[in-house]
Amino acid sequence: MSRMTRLQDLIRELRHHTDPIGGPELAERLGITLRTLYQDVAALRAVGVEVVNAPGQGYVLSPDVVLPPAALAEPAPREPAELIFFTNPLSRGGIVHWMLEELGVSYRTVVLEYGTTMKSPDYLALNPMGKVPAIRHGDAVITEAAAICAYLADVFPTAGLAPPPADRADYYRWLFFAAGPLEAALGLGLLGVHPTPEQQVQLGCGDVWAVLDALSGAVAGRRYIAGDSFSAADVYVGSHLGWGMHFGTIPRRPEFEAYWAGLRDRPARARCEAFVEQAFSPLA
Repeated sequence: MSRMTRLQDLIRELRHHTDPIGGPELAERLGITLRTLYQDVAALRAVGVEVVNAPGQGYVLSPDVVLPPAALAEPAPREPAELIFFTNPLSRGGIVHWMLEELGVSYRTVVLEYGTTMKSPDYLALNPMGKVPAIRHGDAVITEAAAICAYLADVFPTAGLAPPPADRADYYRWLFFAAGPLEAALGLGLLGVHPTPEQQVQLGCGDVWAVLDALSGAVAGRRYIAGDSFSAADVYVGSHLGWGMHFGTIPRRPEFEAYWAGLRDRPARARCEAFVEQAFSPLA
């Protein structure tokens, strides 16, 4: 029970008694200790609620007290912050789109085109990189797909897409492993850049095969990469493995295929696939 609720219950109980009520009896009626009662009475007096302690008789409330007092009134519920998703169907925005669909929250999609609206002054004011995805949640602007996934998992905790804080070691490790070494190594390969052993020492991603071996070990024999539940880390890692195997930038290792097979048919991801197909259909 919150302290605010206790204080309001205390006022209600006192309002039911025109005569003073002793401290032990009052505490018993409220289901609290006598010490907690003394603290709550002091808290009410501190905000101007007149609770009189009649010597030898007990507590009585001034008849002028309204319920609830303004100082104890629950704050009016705030309108939920608008969530805007900036993307392009052929971008890493697909990762964030999947995440949003898993959350099941309301959001507005803004599709930006490469080289035009993605480089417009209005959008550059949000993301100076002129890239997608990005989200705007109320006054907060978040860019970078991994950061967006982590942010959304935290601000919408009821969706259960982040493990409890004490169990997030694998969650953070593999979410940002995919955003760092994996993306860097694949990007170099896509550009035809193959670092020498000496150059690999200077790169955070090192050797692409070492990166893939590490990720293979992380997903081998596991349905989810960070514990026993699906999380934002699966959205991010799974997206890269699914796309990479589809486009040939990641080899079809059995452990990658088994892990991806457990993710690709999720209803939220299917809705994202439908969005991409519609965007590129002749009638779109």
